[in-house]
Parts: sequence; C-alpha cells; structure tokens
Amino acid sequence: MIIHLHDRRVVAADLVSKLQHATAGFPLLLVGVSHFADEAERPVAILEIVIAVLVLITFAREVVAAAKHHSGSHAAHSAVGWFDIAAAGMLMFEAFHGAHHKPGYLRPQFLAAVTTLGLGLFHGRLHAMKKKRRYVKLDETGVEVRTGPFRKIKATWGELRSIHLSDHRAVFHRNDGRRHTIGLRLLANRDDVRQALHEHARAAGVTTEGVS
Repeated sequence: MIIHLHDRRVVAADLVSKLQHATAGFPLLLVGVSHFADEAERPVAILEIVIAVLVLITFAREVVAAAKHHSGSHAAHSAVGWFDIAAAGMLMFEAFHGAHHKPGYLRPQFLAAVTTLGLGLFHGRLHAMKKKRRYVKLDETGVEVRTGPFRKIKATWGELRSIHLSDHRAVFHRNDGRRHTIGLRLLANRDDVRQALHEHARAAGVTTEGVS
C-alpha cells in the first residue's frame, strides 16, 4: 500500500506563488475598462479585459481547489494548468504591448511567459512528480516514509518495538532505542495515514499506541 501525503503547506506555497500573477490581473482589468470607451483603443481594451478575467477566474478556481484540499477532499488534477496558461498570456501581452526599447522577445516578461506556459502545459506531469516525493509505503516486510526529497525513514517490522500515533505525529520506536517522528497535523489525509499504519503494524505484531 502506498499513501501519498497531501501536505497543506505545499498547496499553500503553490497558491502564494500564483498570487503575484493574480494581483496583476486587477490593474489590467481596470485599464481595459477605462480604454473601452475609446473606439481606437477598444480592440486592445477587449483583449486586456479578456486576459484579466481569465487570470482572475482561473485563480479563483485554484483557491477553491486549495480549500477542498484543506478539508481533505482531493479532486483529480487536470493535465494542464489553466491558471498558468492564462498568466502566460498576460505576461506575453505585457512583453509585446506598447512601445519599448527592446523587442518583445528580449524582455523579461517574454521569458517569464514561456516558463509559465511550460508549467501550465506540463502541469499534470509536474504534479505527479511532486506527489511521488511524499508518501507512506506499507507492506508485509515493513514501512517506508518519505516526507520530502531529502528525508526518508525505512524500517522492517522486526526493527520496530512500537508506533505511537496521535493527531499531530507518528513516532516510530526502534528496538535499539532510536526513534523517528513524522508530523501529521498539516496532512489533509492524516486519518488515512494513521489508520493504515495502525492496521499494518498490528498485522505484523508491532504495538501501536494512541489508536483504539
């Protein structure tokens, strides 16, 4: 059994990183509305409004998805990141719109747009890679826990004396006196992790504490 750890901190950090692009959508929307009355500026104004609305709507969807993740509901991730694609469109517009000393493709906004577009197009694959970095793996031989790229706990059931489980953490006590702790408080699926650890440890003859 493999349980991927749904860490609320990872979701929050991803949302904060997108906030910068989302906040840029408001002034773009206001500029587009103010230019709409000018017939000569209307085509550009419409484009500004459309881009800004797409950025704001897709960001709102990201916020809703983050709220569902916080509550423990996990919807499947789409193959593409629509917010990143909308943000890339806004950055591309900024790179080529207006008079500048440099061509649009030499401006920082263009490079940022290409990078953001790549994040959007490969959203599903990147999420799958990130998901594999945090998990609990349980089988008849033992337990393996990875809470990040550089932290891994692995032990056979025979090496464990007991496991203490609470709402906030899981503590693995080894026979040699060492112990390992993993935090559960910020996991959206902590109940699933606790229950799986309890059931597999009990089946292997390892004492578990804190779970009835």
